[in-house]
Amino acid sequence: MSSFRKVIGFLIIVFIGLPLLFAITWSVGLSRAALSPKLLSEVPQKIIAAVPDLIDEVVRESQNADVVRDADTRAWFQALAKNPTPPRELLAKIGVLPWMQGELQDALAKIGDVLKGKRPPDRIAIDLRPLKKALLDPAVEDYVLGVLKNLPPCDESGTRRWTQNEWGDSGRIHLPPCRPDLDAARAAVRAEQARIVGRMDDSVQIFEDARFVPFEWMHALTFLLYAMFIIPAIFILGGALVAASSPADFLRWSGIPILIGGLSSLGLALFVRTSAFYFERWTFFRHGRDWSSDLGPLALEKTRWLLRLVVEPLLNPVIYAAGVVCVVGLIFIAFSFSARSHRNLAPPAAPPAPAA
Repeated sequence: MSSFRKVIGFLIIVFIGLPLLFAITWSVGLSRAALSPKLLSEVPQKIIAAVPDLIDEVVRESQNADVVRDADTRAWFQALAKNPTPPRELLAKIGVLPWMQGELQDALAKIGDVLKGKRPPDRIAIDLRPLKKALLDPAVEDYVLGVLKNLPPCDESGTRRWTQNEWGDSGRIHLPPCRPDLDAARAAVRAEQARIVGRMDDSVQIFEDARFVPFEWMHALTFLLYAMFIIPAIFILGGALVAASSPADFLRWSGIPILIGGLSSLGLALFVRTSAFYFERWTFFRHGRDWSSDLGPLALEKTRWLLRLVVEPLLNPVIYAAGVVCVVGLIFIAFSFSARSHRNLAPPAAPPAPAA
């Protein structure tokens, strides 16, 4: 009978309790990540702050023959570097950087406050009209023409390549590094500006019609998320109760599966987080020849840190939840060594009767 009970308890724990513990650990961790302001507001803010330096690094290193081996791409960036107005200064002049660091940053901060429960999810909008105005600024046209003027004149082959290429098509088109007819280029730049701006909305609405979401109850939602661990606990503790023959056995039958579930969730989360970084590196070196130019690998190299910036806030809550599960399992196991080894202790033997 004791062996039968152990088999039943083992089956309950292994086939019901452990899968539920693993699934809920990941569900709780990913839910915490989704509700965290880090992923939706703080991460974009860090990216925005890094954009100016990122542009400067790409422009500077793209002129190095050891970094960009493609002569055409390098010639384009050399012409770009000769322009008296650096890209960072252009973005500041036309208002893109002020918009990103002002309007966009404020909207992201409001989103973070909503997710933290500091403000209700009122209608939050990102105004794109300043960005559209910036993209239509004549300084953009002047900047592009200034770059083209730094290129050598086109020969017959270069003119034919410029004529055959369509402005605004995919980035895989190889525009020749030579100076086309500037009047035609000016008209093409204006047409491209109008096309891009025409496809943009005036604003992006966030949390519209979402007033029913109780973000102000974030602490209660967090408690409810962790309360989901009651579901696998019922099956693990129930299976341990069926299989155990003593309090010590019950604690071990409970603690060991909890520890295994926590370690499996922790191991998978760490594996996914580490593999994401190695996979990105492998993809970069393995498929570097598939890029249309060396600019793609260079940009990917400079933005590699963005992957860590996104993956860590996404998986760290899972790692934290799995760590808590492991600690609970270790506590159960530790207490099992001080618990009774037998459910019913034998009564002490009666003292011998005195001799007559």
